[in-house]
Amino acid sequence: MKRFIFLLIYNLIFPVFLLLSLPGYLIKMKRRGGFGTGLLERFGIYRCPAASEPKGGLYVHAVSVGEVFIALKFIREWVKTHPEPVILATSTATGHQVVVDAALPGVRPLYSPLDVPGLSGRCLSRFEPKAVVLIEAELWPNFAEVCHRRKIPMLMLNARLSPRSEGRYKKVRGITSLLFSRLTALAAQNENDAERFAGIGVNKDIIRVTGSIKFDVMGDKPAAKRADFQQILDTLRGGKPVVLAASTHAGEEAELAMAMREAGTFPLIVPRHAERRAEVVKDLQAVGFNPILRTAGELPTDIPDDVCYIADTTGELRDWTALADVAIIGKSFLARGGQNPVEAIAAKVPVVVGPDMTNFADLVTLLRQDKAIWRCAADKLTHTINKILSNGDERTARTERAYAALKSHSGATQRSVQLVHSYFES
Repeated sequence: MKRFIFLLIYNLIFPVFLLLSLPGYLIKMKRRGGFGTGLLERFGIYRCPAASEPKGGLYVHAVSVGEVFIALKFIREWVKTHPEPVILATSTATGHQVVVDAALPGVRPLYSPLDVPGLSGRCLSRFEPKAVVLIEAELWPNFAEVCHRRKIPMLMLNARLSPRSEGRYKKVRGITSLLFSRLTALAAQNENDAERFAGIGVNKDIIRVTGSIKFDVMGDKPAAKRADFQQILDTLRGGKPVVLAASTHAGEEAELAMAMREAGTFPLIVPRHAERRAEVVKDLQAVGFNPILRTAGELPTDIPDDVCYIADTTGELRDWTALADVAIIGKSFLARGGQNPVEAIAAKVPVVVGPDMTNFADLVTLLRQDKAIWRCAADKLTHTINKILSNGDERTARTERAYAALKSHSGATQRSVQLVHSYFES
């Protein structure tokens, strides 16, 4: 009865919210290049007949670009032992494009259905998956209910829950426990995450600790674009050390770049959202920089003074990170939560974070205990950069300790595959 009432209220409120937010969503999708890519699949409208679709495989759902990369990493390991087709569903145009660009054989890129009555069932009838995988904490009530009714195992992989999110979920623990009860299994990144999920009402019997697929970097292959990117940096930096500002948010680009300039380094900016490029350029010009966009194409013949480079593309952060002398993690200085430092750690690049890394509190706590990263406020950033670059021994020691800290997650991808396999074949 409680579940019926919850779903009734949800299905009365969510469509209203959807209608109100739809214009903004469509504008965002147009800005991100979503039109013409099959976006109508979100509304249950497909380009080809259902009979031609791949059936009987694995359905994987990811939302953000970061989650899509985790999904692709999992899928690459999964298909080594499973010939069945894979459906990789995303909610955004940028995430969808990453899937298309990956061009993995046997993987069908899909826009996930909106969570309104009828669309989830239409989607699952079309593909008839043997199991559903959710990346991190993306769980929708109607989709979960249809999977349960059809006895389709639904597993959440790479699940993490920050202390702040735990507090919010606890306020509605009754609803949370109803929703998460539809999961067949939950693979948490670490013991702390497992305890937090149990604390918000997830059945302890379904929770497993597998490690983080994102942090399972030991076997990752180097990216193919790295040599081309090195040539770009060598042309622009004028012999200066390269400092990367990774996944920056509004306002951070100018502030971080000024600190880099004061430290005598070359600023390489990778904004979190590429569509902010015009805003980023304007902010950097306002403090005296001459920004060059990667999407602008060829580099200018005459390199201007105070040049900085903006990698306003999607899916190339790992390549740029590996070429940096120092990596500064965005969303941790002027925004809240922080972005993931793992790309830099995996590349053995010194990592600097700002005051707020709430979204990665467990990892950052571990790294700080091991003295493996640097943490400072924005007004101390120039000093911190100079300190890192002037002490090679300390720099090497910290990056090695940070890299070692990731080893606890080694094998997480394979453990996740084994967990899904146990339900896929049942």
